[in-house]
Amino acid sequence: MFSLPRLAELAKSLLTDTSTRSVRWQAGGAPVDAGWAVPLNDKVESVNEAISNLAVSGSWVLLYSVQRDPEYRALLDQLMTEILADTGCSRDEVTWEDAYIFLASPDAVTPYHIDHEATFLFQIHGNRTANIWDANDRSVLPDKEIEKYYIGDLNAAKYTVEKQSKATVYALNQGTGVHHPSKAPHAFKNGDIYSIALGIHFCVRDCDQQASVYQMNYLLRRCGLKPTAPGKSAWRDKLKTSIIGMFADKNPKTKHDMLRSGFKKMTAPLRTVLK
Repeated sequence: MFSLPRLAELAKSLLTDTSTRSVRWQAGGAPVDAGWAVPLNDKVESVNEAISNLAVSGSWVLLYSVQRDPEYRALLDQLMTEILADTGCSRDEVTWEDAYIFLASPDAVTPYHIDHEATFLFQIHGNRTANIWDANDRSVLPDKEIEKYYIGDLNAAKYTVEKQSKATVYALNQGTGVHHPSKAPHAFKNGDIYSIALGIHFCVRDCDQQASVYQMNYLLRRCGLKPTAPGKSAWRDKLKTSIIGMFADKNPKTKHDMLRSGFKKMTAPLRTVLK
């Protein structure tokens, strides 16, 4: 399942499915503060070449939603069952789940960024150094950065040298793994051989509702107010979530729609004002 020829075949399949955009790749020599919102690549030949020559291509390749292939669907189902059992999280609380495979050349850097979803990452081949920061440390991740992330700025979380001392560093080798919770900033640095990692990530209802609070707080802050942070006032959080929820897609087809459709629709008439 994780040989380079099999993964090149999987990438080709994902790229030829025009209903989704499931492959992201770029050169791997970027610094840790390079940002995450790189363009998606739609050239099958280029991606296949990057994977086939991963040991020397100086690239990283991210394959999203690999469970669209039945073989990986079975793996996602098995691992999600085990993760939920071990964490005590109820299946009813899970609002979205996905499996991805991350491939990277020697010494490649995965830039500092945050994700909405919680992730369990399994190192399949090679070795990497994982740097993970506390999502609840506002000296690392200010509310303003989280708010910008939830309105669509994937590069909102900013790395600084001063933050490095607050990272927890993990050495990942084949057969090991690491968990980074929702919104926990993270960055990775490859070792001297190419890396293949499998990620299982999922969203839960509480975090989704908190995202709506951050979106409303962004709007309130733009109006010159000082909004109450999530978790400080239950009734304020509920009100903010309800307002965003009135506009949100009732049957979202993607994670992006689930997280941002309400904010996007609500602010459409104000878009030019908010820029």
